[in-house]
Formats: sequence, structure tokens, C-alpha cells
Amino acid sequence: MPPQKIVKETLLEYAFRIAEEKGIDAVTSRSVAKLAGCSIQPVFSHFPTMEALHQATFDYAYDKFVQEILVFEKLPDFLPRTTKWVLDLARNKPNLYHMLYLSNSFNGNILLDVMMDFESNKKMIAKMTELYGIEENTCKDILLRSCLFLMGIATMICVNHMDFSDEQVALMMKQTVSDMYRERKDVHYEKNRFDKSVVSYKKS
Repeated sequence: MPPQKIVKETLLEYAFRIAEEKGIDAVTSRSVAKLAGCSIQPVFSHFPTMEALHQATFDYAYDKFVQEILVFEKLPDFLPRTTKWVLDLARNKPNLYHMLYLSNSFNGNILLDVMMDFESNKKMIAKMTELYGIEENTCKDILLRSCLFLMGIATMICVNHMDFSDEQVALMMKQTVSDMYRERKDVHYEKNRFDKSVVSYKKS
């Protein structure tokens, strides 16, 4: 019987397992081939360079993570559940957290620009627009700053093993988002007052 052809998705699943267990630096053509039980030729045929293999592993992990998060998108607590998902990743799968948030696997793009283009974050922006009744750009700004805050906490958990409970982080996130929401509402209110005063001045 001729040997079965090793498909790309199978190799990426093995690469993902290695990244989860040992980190992205352990993902090589040889390590993937060894886990797949094949020669390195099939790996090279799909991923001719180490950079291509690492980028494909990152993209595979990203797609997998987005699908996990989007399971919650229609639930009323979509935002808190997403926060908990990030914290669980930092605590329980630090190598994958490091690959997703602390590596250079963003294909030359700036991390925050890439993050704002995540399908899960687009869904969160839509949810925030619906919940708070404010424009999309304002929600995007609040989400961006919230992500930075959450990533700071999650990174401390991942790297320094600091012990913040889900409840503590949820309370801090809720207060932070509320503060940013009030800040933007106040700015919007003051701008409207200024615009009205300018209009009144021009009419007088």
C-alpha cells in the first residue's frame, strides 16, 4: 500500500500541538515531521522556510482561537466571557498566549492594528455599539484601550505568575470600561455644547 499523503492541515495541527507544549521556537520541520511520523519532505513542500511554518502555525492558532471566542457572540455576557478566555489562555496555555500576544508573528503588521482587525474584536465593537448606544469609532477606541489593559494583566499572569482571580479582573475591567465610557460621553457633551454656542454666536 502506498504511503498516505500528508495534508497541510494535519501538519498544522501537529505544529500547533508542539507550540502549545514547548513554544513556537520548538516548531521546526524536523519536530513536525517526527510527530507526524513522516520525512521532512512533506513539511518542506508546504512550508519551504521556517518563517513560513511559524506564520502558518500562528494563523492556524489565530483561526482556532477566534472560533472558540465567537461561540459566545450571541450571549449577553459576550465581553466578560472573552475576558475570561484570555485569562484562561494566559494561565493554562502560556506558550500559546506568548505566541498570540508576545511574539513577532504578525506578518510585519503592528500588533494593535492586527488585533483590531480580529473577527472577534469586530463582533465586540458591534456588541458595545448596541449596549452603549455610541458610535463605532468611540467603541473601537474604548475596546483598544481595554485590550491594552487586559493584555497587561494577562501578561503579568503568564510571565510573572501573578495571582489575579477572574472576579478581580472582571471588576477592574468593568470599572475601566465604565470610566472610559463616561469620559467619551463627557467629551461628546462638551463638544455639542461648544458647537451650539458657536452656532448661537454666528446667528447673533
